[in-house]
Amino acid sequence: MPERDVVSWNSMITGYLRCGYAAEALQLFCKMQRDVVEPSQSTFVNLLVACANMEALKYGKELHSHIVKFGFGVDICVENTLIKAYAKCGSIEDAFRVFDKMPERDDISWQSMLAGFVHNGCVEESLKLVGQIVRAGVNTNEFGFSGVFSACGDPEFGEQGKQIHAYVFKIGFTEDVSVRNALISMYGKNKSMEDASRVFDESCSRDVVSWNSMIAGYAHNGHADVGLKIFFKMQLAGLKPNQSTIASFVTSCAGITCFEKARQVHAQIKKLTDDLGILADNAVLSMYVRCGSIDYAHDVFEKMLEKNLISWNTMIAGFSQNGYGKEALYLLNEMQREGLKVNHVTISCALSACSSLVSLELGKELHSAIVKTGLETHISVENALLIMYENCGKVDDAFRVFAKMPERDIVSWNMMIAGYAQNGHSKAGLDLLSKMQQAGVTFNQFTLAIVLSACSAPEDLVKGQQVHAHILKCGFEFDVALMNALVTMYNKTGSVREAYKLFTDMIIQDAISWSAMIAGLCQYGYSEKALELSCQMHLAGIKMHQMTFASVLRACAKLAALEQGKQFHAQIIRNGIEPDISVGNAVVTMYAKCASIEDACRVFEKMAKQDIVSWNAMIAGFAHHGHGKKALELFEKMQLAGIKPDHITYVSVLSACSHVGLVEKGHHYFDSMGRDHGIIPREEHYSCMVDLLARAGQFVDAELFINKIPFEPGSLVWRTLLGACRLHVNVELGKSVAECLLNLEPQDTATYVLLSNIYASAGRWDDRANVRKTMKDRRVIKEPACSWIQVKNGIHAFVAGDRLLPETEQIYVELC
Repeated sequence: MPERDVVSWNSMITGYLRCGYAAEALQLFCKMQRDVVEPSQSTFVNLLVACANMEALKYGKELHSHIVKFGFGVDICVENTLIKAYAKCGSIEDAFRVFDKMPERDDISWQSMLAGFVHNGCVEESLKLVGQIVRAGVNTNEFGFSGVFSACGDPEFGEQGKQIHAYVFKIGFTEDVSVRNALISMYGKNKSMEDASRVFDESCSRDVVSWNSMIAGYAHNGHADVGLKIFFKMQLAGLKPNQSTIASFVTSCAGITCFEKARQVHAQIKKLTDDLGILADNAVLSMYVRCGSIDYAHDVFEKMLEKNLISWNTMIAGFSQNGYGKEALYLLNEMQREGLKVNHVTISCALSACSSLVSLELGKELHSAIVKTGLETHISVENALLIMYENCGKVDDAFRVFAKMPERDIVSWNMMIAGYAQNGHSKAGLDLLSKMQQAGVTFNQFTLAIVLSACSAPEDLVKGQQVHAHILKCGFEFDVALMNALVTMYNKTGSVREAYKLFTDMIIQDAISWSAMIAGLCQYGYSEKALELSCQMHLAGIKMHQMTFASVLRACAKLAALEQGKQFHAQIIRNGIEPDISVGNAVVTMYAKCASIEDACRVFEKMAKQDIVSWNAMIAGFAHHGHGKKALELFEKMQLAGIKPDHITYVSVLSACSHVGLVEKGHHYFDSMGRDHGIIPREEHYSCMVDLLARAGQFVDAELFINKIPFEPGSLVWRTLLGACRLHVNVELGKSVAECLLNLEPQDTATYVLLSNIYASAGRWDDRANVRKTMKDRRVIKEPACSWIQVKNGIHAFVAGDRLLPETEQIYVELC
C-alpha cells in the first residue's frame, strides 16, 4: 500500500488477532510507531486483547503508558479492556487500581472487575464487589454471577453464595442455564446437595453440564449410589455423556474398593464409547488403583491412546502403594525415557517405592537425582524423603533432611517424631515435640497419637499423662483412635489400672480398644480379667481380629484353660483367620502350654508357613512336658528346614537336655550357640546349664560353671541351683546358695520356701522353724497358693484360706 492510515494498521492488527497471532499483532504496533501513525481507541483495545491472550504483563504495562500518553487514559472502553488484560495477566492489583480511578463506570466495568476477581481467586473481594453492584443498581450479566457462584464453592463462603442466589433469583437470572449450573456446582461443593437438587429439579432446561454438576456433587459428598442413578437418568433423558460426565461418573464410584464392582463400572463406560478420552481414562485408572487391582490398572494404562503426567503419576502411585516398588521405579525410568518431565508427585511416589523396598541405596540415588531437578525443596518431596530414610532405619539422615528444610508443615514434624519413635529413639521424639511447640506449630490428633506411641517405658508416663490432659483440653476425647493410643500408652508404661479405667470411661469403643485392653491385661498377668473382657466383647457384638485372638490365647495358656482355648480356636477357624501366622503361633503355644501336645503338633503341621516363633513354641512344648528327645529331634528338623535358631530356641533346647539328663549334648548345644550362630549366651542359658549339671548331681561342675560366667550371676542362676539342692537334699550347698540369693533379694519369698523345704526333706525341723521365724521377723509374706477351675465359659480362682466366696461355709463343710 502506498499509504497506510490508522484504519489499515488496525485492520491488520485485528486480522492477526483473529488468526491467533497475538505476538505478531504486538510487533505490528512497533512498526506502526516507526511510521509515526497515531493509534486510535480501537488500536489500544485490540493490542490489550493481544497482551491478555499472551498473558504478557510487561507489554501490557508498556501499552498502559502509551494509552496515557495519547490521551486514552479516561476512555471507558479502553479502561474496561485494561481491567480485563491486567486480570488475565494475574495482576489483579493493577486491574483494581484502574477500576478504582475510573471517573465513570458502565456495566461492563463492573462485570470486568468482577470477572477479574473471580479469575484470580479473590473470593472476598468478589463478594464485596457484588454488594457494591447491588447497592449501585448496576445491570450485570449472567456470566458475572456464574463466576461468583464458582468462587463460592469454598465452604467458607457458602452463606454469601446463598445470599447472592437470593438476589439473582430476584432479578430473574436464575433461568439462565449457566447460572443454574454454577449454583448446582456451588451447592455440591458446599455439601448442600438438597439445595443443589432443588436448583436442578426447578431447571426448565438442562444441558450436559447440569447433569455433570449433579453427578460431581454427589461424588464429592460420598453418595456414590445417587451419583450412579443420576448418570443412568441422564441417558434415559436422551443426553449423551461426554468425557467430563464419564470422569464425574467414575469419581462418584470413588468409594468402590470391590474389584467386581469396579469391573462393572468399567464395562458400563465401555458401552458408551471405546475412546474414553484421557480424562475418563485417568478416572478409570484411579478407580482400579483404589481397588488394589493393579493388573487391571496397568492394562488400562498400557491401552491408553494418550497419557499425561496424571496418568503416569497414578500408575506409579498404584505400584508403590500396593507393594510393587520395583515396578514403580521401572515406570519412572520409562516415563523419563519418553521425555516427560517429573513433578513433585512423581518423585514422592518414587520415594514411597524405595520405602516399601527398604532400599537405602535406591533411595539415596533418587535423592541425588532430586537435587539436580530442583524439586528437593518441595515440601511433599522432603516429607517423602523423611519417610524413606526412617523406613530404612537411617533416622540421622532423616533428621539431616529435616534440619535443612526451609519450611516445615505439620506432616514434617509428625513424620520426624514418628521416625524417632519407630527407630527406638523415644526420648529424641519427645524432645522434638517440645521444639515443635516452641516453633509455634499447632499439633493435631495425629501428632498426639505419635507422641503417645513414643511413650513406651515407665519413665515416659508423666509425658503421656500431659498428652492425656491436652487431649481432654482440646475436646479430642471423642476421637476413638486417640483414646486407643492412650490405652496402649498406659499399658506400655505399666499403668494397667489407669488403662482399664480409661477404657471403661471411653464413650466409643471399637475392636482396637478391646484388643488393646485385653493385650494389656495379659501382659501384666491379669489373665482371668482378660478372658472375662473377651466374653464382654463378644456380648457387645464386637468381632475379634488377629491381635485379640493372639492375646486371649496367651491368657488361656497362662491359666492352662484348655477348653476355653479350644473354643477360641474354633472361632478362629470359623472366621477364616487360621492361616495368619501370628494367630497360628498363638494356637500352638496355647495347646503346648496346656499340655495338649497332640493338638499343638496337629496345628503346627497344618500351618501354611512356619517361622522361628512357630518352631520355638513347639520345641518349648515338648521340652516342658517331658518330651525332651522329641524337642531335640524337632530342633534338628528346624535347622534342616533352614530356620536359624535364636536365643529363645536355645533356652528350650537346653531345658530339654536338662529334663532328659543329656549333659554332654547340653554342653554341645551351649557351645554351638556362639560358635555356629553367633548368639551370646544370656543369664537364662547359663541357668539352664546350671540346672542340667545340678539335676544330674554334678554340683561341683555346676559351681565351677557359675564361676566361669562372664558377668555377675543374677538371682535366676542361684535360684536354679537352690531348686536342684532341694531335689537332691543338698543341705550345706543349699544353705550357702540361699545366703547368696538373700543378699541379692532379701524379701524374696521363694528363697525362704525352698530353703525351708530342703530342711524339711532332710528332717531338720528346728532349722525349718528358724527359717519360718526369720520370714516373720523380716515381714516376708508368702503369697497364698492359688488354683483355677473352668466352669462353662468362666475361669474361677481359688486361693488358700479365701473366705470371700458367697458359698464359703458350704465349701468348707463339704471339704471337712
